[in-house]
Amino acid sequence: MTLQDKKAISLYIAMFSVVMVTVLMFLGPKGCERHISSWRADAYGSDWLVVQYAQDGSVMNHWELTDKSVGSETNSDGIYFIDSDGNVVHLSGHYVYVEVADDWDSVKKRYLK
Repeated sequence: MTLQDKKAISLYIAMFSVVMVTVLMFLGPKGCERHISSWRADAYGSDWLVVQYAQDGSVMNHWELTDKSVGSETNSDGIYFIDSDGNVVHLSGHYVYVEVADDWDSVKKRYLK
């Protein structure tokens, strides 16, 4: 390996380190964890409770999704997912979607009032 190759490798390592430090400064450890968790749920699916609310705050509709992905609509405040019947549901307005770690009952109790 020549001296020029060693300098190039050192430069790449330094540039990578600067990029990683910059990302961590802007996102922080929790921000990185949230982005990684979001990516994992989107790529591999997760369990979700999706609740649509009426204008008065009452529950209009809800979906319990198992091992599914919930995606954000491009240039919109909406989301989309595939329900248990295989339909693609596009949702906007008043809604909340919660990734369920393991306790469905407590999540439903909190959001399905």
